Amino acid sequence: MGTTRDLLRQGTRVIHERLHHHSSFAELMDETIALPGYLALLESLYSYHQGLEHALDSAIFPERSQAPTVDHRSQRLLHDMEELRPSRLDHTGHVQAVAHTEIKSYGAWLGVLYVREGSMMGGRALAAKLDHLCGDQASGRSFFQGGSGDGASWQRLCRALDGLIVPEAQDQALQAALASFQLFDTWMMPKAVVTPILV
Repeated sequence: MGTTRDLLRQGTRVIHERLHHHSSFAELMDETIALPGYLALLESLYSYHQGLEHALDSAIFPERSQAPTVDHRSQRLLHDMEELRPSRLDHTGHVQAVAHTEIKSYGAWLGVLYVREGSMMGGRALAAKLDHLCGDQASGRSFFQGGSGDGASWQRLCRALDGLIVPEAQDQALQAALASFQLFDTWMMPKAVVTPILV
């Protein structure tokens, strides 16, 4: 078995590629997404990431003292919605977070974090496609544009994954990453009924 990063990259490739073709992301990449569609996308992402961050925060393992911290990047989504349409927050505050199931091992915790951190690193290409909605300002796309510390967080995660060498723990990381991707895929489908997936 290769490194945990190799395992995750290869094992999640199919579902990762499928998500690139989701209609909202395709419209974003084509620069054809309109403001209502973009706001709906941000709201869906907010629900997913709010639940994801709660699951990551709630899982406490001794090994986490050597792992990356989890900052709450869902707040960037809230900021973007506020910038684009402040009245949207009247009901965004009542949006229910997507229910991620309990993370039961450190390997699984790293697998879930791999999905979150990877999405941050890939978001910059999407941020560049929002000039038609945001002009030349950063406001309205801060989630996709990311922050100055995102690269360092990714590197810390990579080091933690490199230290995961027990096959059972590697498999836990892969299964958790797949479950997180699958939950996201299901959540983003129109009118989906979301069933939490065990990790």
